[in-house]
Amino acid sequence: MITSHPQIVGLATKNIHDRKVGELHDLGFADPVKMITSNPKILDLAIDNIRGKIAHMNQLGFADPVKMITSSPTILGLAIDNIRGRVADLRELGFADPVKMITSRPAILTYAIDNIRGKIADLRHLGFADPVKMITLNPAALTYAIENIRGKIADLREIGFADPVKMITSRPAILGYARERLFLCDKFIKDLDGGGTDGMFRQLIGQPRAVIDAVKAARPRTWSEIRALMVAAKSAKLQT
Repeated sequence: MITSHPQIVGLATKNIHDRKVGELHDLGFADPVKMITSNPKILDLAIDNIRGKIAHMNQLGFADPVKMITSSPTILGLAIDNIRGRVADLRELGFADPVKMITSRPAILTYAIDNIRGKIADLRHLGFADPVKMITLNPAALTYAIENIRGKIADLREIGFADPVKMITSRPAILGYARERLFLCDKFIKDLDGGGTDGMFRQLIGQPRAVIDAVKAARPRTWSEIRALMVAAKSAKLQT
């Protein structure tokens, strides 16, 4: 029958899809269609299993499992024992609040613990005294290849920082910035009347790209002018 009427298969698939979308919506997922599109395997999971996963994650201390799963749908494919084990593994590695760390970057649940342990060792070898603290402040550091981190250190040294490791330690998010952004912000600070400071660089590099572009267009000559642009951008954002 299915061979002679292939439309039956399509209809059945659509019904399964529509039913799962409704069930996920009832569980609190705002955009089930997008979620299923990014991870079609969700269609194969029983809704009771998904409901159970959310409940178990709540018990482990995760305040908003739905938000976490929305960010990283592959979590649904992990056994709750694996999630519990990952929390324990991270605590054993020295992370004081693994739940908070995973909440900020749910994909950590899919990282092999040996890779995390290796990243900590690599960072320590590069001169970072407390890689665990640095990763806690910026969990995204776990996603950067060690060669990229080594390159970032070289870029900061080329700019003129005597201690790039100290600079990154004070603002770990620098690891995620493009080389062009580093050199652009450095130029802005060095071009200020009277010169600038490392602290000014740290403040500017952490601003939204729109602020950096505004500074580029305005060509300010004083730090006060740059701060005024920062304040204006913040006010504009609050009004939107």
